[in-house]
Amino acid sequence: MTQSTEHDDVLISRRTGEAVHLILNRPAVLNALNTELLDALDNQLDSALADATVRVIIIQGAGGRAFSAGADLKELTGLDSEAALQLLNRGQEVFRRIELAPKPIVAVVDGFAIGGGFELALACHLLIATERSAFGLPEATLGLIPGYGGTQRLTDALGRRLALRLMLTGTRLSAESAAQAGMLACPAVAPDSLAAVVDEFVEQLCRAAPAATRAVLTATSAGVPSTLALGQEAALAAIAISSDNGQGGIAAMLAKMADR
Repeated sequence: MTQSTEHDDVLISRRTGEAVHLILNRPAVLNALNTELLDALDNQLDSALADATVRVIIIQGAGGRAFSAGADLKELTGLDSEAALQLLNRGQEVFRRIELAPKPIVAVVDGFAIGGGFELALACHLLIATERSAFGLPEATLGLIPGYGGTQRLTDALGRRLALRLMLTGTRLSAESAAQAGMLACPAVAPDSLAAVVDEFVEQLCRAAPAATRAVLTATSAGVPSTLALGQEAALAAIAISSDNGQGGIAAMLAKMADR
């Protein structure tokens, strides 16, 4: 049985069996992450984590083009470092909650997962992607740096050298390359097969006893990024956002998007 509810229009919560699908619903802006969407995601996590009948949480994007293209650049325009840090801390708070959740949270990517969108996927416990998906943290090419934990989690996922190459050059990682690097829970799948693959994966996850699942997630949480490292990243990202180079990069990207 499938049940759907909307939360402030920016997030759709859909219950399917023992899984809840949280669907980022801003397709007109490639599901860009703004404060409203982060708050909605946090609120829906409350419900899903409190419901004992929910075994798995799926996070995905609406529209078929992107999981999420990253932070909503309009929210970053004109921010000083203090305001930028407040915004970044909010995003890190939500992503940290995902990372430390006692239930499996799976990012399902079909299309682009760029910037903050990739950081959201990295915060999830597991990742499934279609063959047409691509990942990247191009912030440095805009005079910025990742600020939602990406510098730490990408390094953990790929190793420092490959993570540095992707972040410093803005190079995108294909789904095939992500699978080869061990980032994906299974080989990249055809878009038409995605729903069936996700359903089967949920069934596999639900075969384990809830207490055992919770224990594994807790035991492995010792390896997640430290609050000190995440705090340093947020502070550096806030300085970059408020800088002339950062604001110039944001303005240039917004102008490019307006021309499309």
